[in-house]
Order: sequence, then C-alpha cells, then structure tokens
Amino acid sequence: MFASRCRTLAGLALVATALAGCGAEVNERATVVVGSGDDVRGELLAHIYAGAVRSAGVDVEVTPNLGDRAEYLGALDAGVIALVPDVTGELLAAFDSLSRATEAEDVFVDLNRSLPEGLAVGDYALAEDRTTIAVASAGEFASATSLSDLAGDCGSIVLGTVDDVSAPDPVDVAARLATGYGCEIEEFMVYPDGRAAVDAVESGAVGALAVRTASFGPLLSDLTTLEDDESVFTAQNVVPLLRDGALGDDAVSALSVVAGELTTADLADMIDEVRGGSDSGDVAARWLGDRTL
Repeated sequence: MFASRCRTLAGLALVATALAGCGAEVNERATVVVGSGDDVRGELLAHIYAGAVRSAGVDVEVTPNLGDRAEYLGALDAGVIALVPDVTGELLAAFDSLSRATEAEDVFVDLNRSLPEGLAVGDYALAEDRTTIAVASAGEFASATSLSDLAGDCGSIVLGTVDDVSAPDPVDVAARLATGYGCEIEEFMVYPDGRAAVDAVESGAVGALAVRTASFGPLLSDLTTLEDDESVFTAQNVVPLLRDGALGDDAVSALSVVAGELTTADLADMIDEVRGGSDSGDVAARWLGDRTL
C-alpha cells in the first residue's frame, strides 16, 4: 500500500506533466522514467522495478548514474524521473534525521510520515542491505550467535571492513556497538575487496567483519553473521520511492510482487553477477523471468 501526500509543484519538466499531478488521472501510456544512483545495487534494482512496471503495460525507460542520493532525490522532486529504488533506513535518515527507529516496520512507518508532499513509497521488500557483523565459523568466536555474545571480548577485536562505497562506515559501526552493547572497538582494518576481507577473518587477522548483507555479495555465506539482538543497526529494506500519481493500480501491484519475491540472497547474488561483468538489465530480466508478475 502507498502512503503519500500531494502538492502542486511549479516549474516541472515536461515529463513531469505526464507522470504526476495531484488528484489527476494517471496516464498509463506515458513513459515512466526509473532512475538510479551510481552504485551497482541501485542500477540493478532500477531495472527490476522497471521490468515490473513494464509487465503492467506501461512504457518504461531506465536512467542510471544520476549521482548520489541528494542528486537523484533532486531529479525525483523535479519530475525528471518518476521512480527510484533505495533502502528504508537511509531514506528515513535523509528525510528525518531525528528518528530513532531501527526495526523494519518502525522504520517504514516513520519513513511514510517523513516523506515530503508529492512523494510516496511502495511496499518494502524482504531483501535488505543492512549492516551486519560477521565472524569466522571456526575459531575464537565460533560459538557466538549474537552481538551480545561478543560484548565481553570486544577489547581484543580488530574490526575489518572493505574499501567500497557500499561498505558500512567503521566509525559509525563502532559507535553503535559501544552504545548498544558496551562493545568498545578501537582497531580497524580495511581490505581492498570481499575475498581479502573474508580471508582475513578466517585466518584470524581480524576478529569480525562489518559488511552490508546484500552489497557484500554471496561471500558472506562463508562466515557466521551475528544477530543484532539489541537492534542497533537500522533496517535497510529495499523500497521504491516515487512521485505520487506516477503509476496506476496494476503497476503498483507489480511492485508489490517484487517486494514479496526479492530476497537478500537474490540481491546479493545479482550484485555479484554485475560486479563480475554481467549487464544489470540482463541480470534483472532473468530474475523477473522466473517470476509471474
């Protein structure tokens, strides 16, 4: 279900006239432009959402590489694009930096409340790209299942991360661990890629790894991810953000199917494929082809 507020925006580009309008009847034959930022996750999800909308009989095109969040949100507000994929927690931080929600449903509720007039979000997906802490399946922390299990040993932990734009900020991770678990980590190591980071954990060079559940890719399955039992890391479920009135009921229903079908493992595998050289549109089309929208 969409939660939205409407307003009239002056000076929109011509495409906005076809895509949006407060209370106006949606023109299903207008071209819906789905945008994305510069990251692999965003471009891949843009193609998935575009394919879903296209299955409802709507003309769609994808415009990737629109820059960072501020830039693609600006394009959305101006009507240059009609829809952009993102994740719930980061959107909430952009629209309401004072919210302290961390659980998936609470984050979604606060996100709906914080949206500017004229914007709406669709159902959030099962797939998430949340910060998680992973340890070696054998070794010093092999018996740990949650972050609370590490609390007494944090002083000895070196925390690893990956040198990638999608990786969690180690300073933010350390602050949240300290606040939520009394876990004071002072030493960090940054690795050039996921393989090097996983090898470092498995060899004992670092005690734990801070990663994003989908963006890190399928290598995460080589490690044990620890439950965030105090919910210090904010939910980051995949969600479509769009201009109010941009889509009709059939297209909205197709987006909801994506929300129910797309898993974190699916997204991690597809991100890995694209990083390996596959075309994001082809990867998205193959995933969509295995579903009935």
